[in-house]
Amino acid sequence: MKNKLQCIINLKAIFILFLLVAASTALQSQVVSTQYGYIEGNMNGLVHEFLGIPFAKPPVDSLRWKAPRNPDVWLDTMDASSFAPACPQKSYEQGDTNYTLLGDEDCLYLNVWTPQTGIANKPVMVFIHGGGNQQGSANEINANTPMYFGKNLAERGNVVVVTIQYRLGPLGFMVHPGLEQESVNGKAGNYAVLDQILALKWIKNNISNFGGDTTRVMIFGESAGGVNVGNLLVSPLSAGLFQRACIQSAVPVVNDYADSKSKGIAFVDSFISTGTDAQKIAFMRSLDADSLLAGMSSPLEGGIVQMNWQPSLDNYVFTSYPEQAFQSGNFNKVPLMIGSNSEEMSLSSPLTVTPGMLSLLIATSVPLSYQSQVQALYPGSNNAEARASYVGILTDAQFTATARRTARCVSQNQSQPVWRYFYTHKHTIPQLAPLGAYHGMELFYVFNNFENAIPLSSNNSPLDDSVQMVMLKYWSNFAATGDPNGTGMVSWPQYQSSTDCYMEIKPTPNGSQCGLRTVKSDLWDDVIAYAGCTSSVGVKEMVNNNTVIVYPNPATGLVHLDVEQNKTFKVRLMEFTGKEVFSARDVTSIDVSACSPGVYIMVVEQGGKVYHSKFVKQ
Repeated sequence: MKNKLQCIINLKAIFILFLLVAASTALQSQVVSTQYGYIEGNMNGLVHEFLGIPFAKPPVDSLRWKAPRNPDVWLDTMDASSFAPACPQKSYEQGDTNYTLLGDEDCLYLNVWTPQTGIANKPVMVFIHGGGNQQGSANEINANTPMYFGKNLAERGNVVVVTIQYRLGPLGFMVHPGLEQESVNGKAGNYAVLDQILALKWIKNNISNFGGDTTRVMIFGESAGGVNVGNLLVSPLSAGLFQRACIQSAVPVVNDYADSKSKGIAFVDSFISTGTDAQKIAFMRSLDADSLLAGMSSPLEGGIVQMNWQPSLDNYVFTSYPEQAFQSGNFNKVPLMIGSNSEEMSLSSPLTVTPGMLSLLIATSVPLSYQSQVQALYPGSNNAEARASYVGILTDAQFTATARRTARCVSQNQSQPVWRYFYTHKHTIPQLAPLGAYHGMELFYVFNNFENAIPLSSNNSPLDDSVQMVMLKYWSNFAATGDPNGTGMVSWPQYQSSTDCYMEIKPTPNGSQCGLRTVKSDLWDDVIAYAGCTSSVGVKEMVNNNTVIVYPNPATGLVHLDVEQNKTFKVRLMEFTGKEVFSARDVTSIDVSACSPGVYIMVVEQGGKVYHSKFVKQ
């Protein structure tokens, strides 16, 4: 009897132990279904963490320099507990000429952090990393901390965080006749952009299983990641894949296709100069990825942004340059946050700058007719002043003024709100504080990872904590509603080109600033002969209302009007200057083939009402 009782007690103990183990396992892992198979992640604090999820087939061998393809379906549950390798790159630290060669071509993966799975009601924040489109990754390490680690942002912001990877350098952007011959549309390049678009499609199709709301997807990125966010605003292929966008320390950039092609030809010829174009591409595919990176230099060499590999205007992924798209109104209109840092190029500039070095920078980068004005606004009577001005020139010309141009152009051509910020917080680490708010520093605070920046955590201060919470709330509010404002937050004014009001990001923001470095930004606009962006403020845009529909828009030839047929109407086509180029009554088709390419106003008068719409002749 005693032995039997002991046996029962032991069985109960084993059963309890089993339950404890099962409960512990349940807390430590989570299985989620995707369209390609099941994946199993881990619990990290209060967040479900899924790392290294494939969203495309490995772009290797014959798939090198091909548009990304969906991954194959898998049958077993895939382990998603560790990061995938970065894409091939020469990785430089800011201000350093030394590099690390790293990466693997099998790199098209993404990571997800979520407070919950199943119930799809959380905003989704999709981060696109920077690095000049030639370096960086979704698991980038900075100060021994994964800079883009999404755990804290997801947990504290109550959002789903996704970080994605895309092909870099020549593997992501090369244009060449041999690749054109293989393409169904006769164009090459932009593979990295297509990677980003496929990742966004994966998110649209799968993120609801991770708790994400597919109607509240925010894309955000810094540096080249911000460039990519801006470019996705103007790519027709990304329409409907996101509902908010945030550009940090960047503006959209699309290169001339012919220039990209010439560069691609020269690049390939540096490896093989004989044979047909197809033979050259076959040879290039036989090389290991590291060999293709030999000639790469730092994307921020000397504080000057080096966009060595860029997206190109191929009339497929991109059908117009960014500003042309903004002016025409033919872009993906969503609420936009855009901004820059106060000392962007401080970490990348020389630590000692003499007055002579400042003078040389001005002499070699500014037209002669503007040099005296630049010298007056950026003085350099001693080394300290010279360095501040050196950093100021590189910051304002490349970031402050350009951010204003994009904020103005977008705000003038959409009804959705635009919000501008200026990050000025100088963190409290003694050896780095004198450098100011340098390029990328705000990312520690957006992701709420500054506190984990070992061995720098001992220098964390209440000021840093305040900036972390300010950015967390503004960014997550924007993801949730398209408006960074929220309960208990200082009011962030909506951007208007006439006032240039913005939010200064610091421990105690007040939202009262307007006119950001206006005189300096005006000067840099003059230096490049920037003509400004055409405004469509005051033009009511028709969006498939029940009364009048104009299609197709843009168009090259015949344009049709869907108008109530039981009422007479008049239609006029006008240039933005107000000049009338066409007028008729009760016509439902207009031939615009003879019109010059550009933006027009279509005016339809019917039943005592007047309808206006921007119309684009391509």
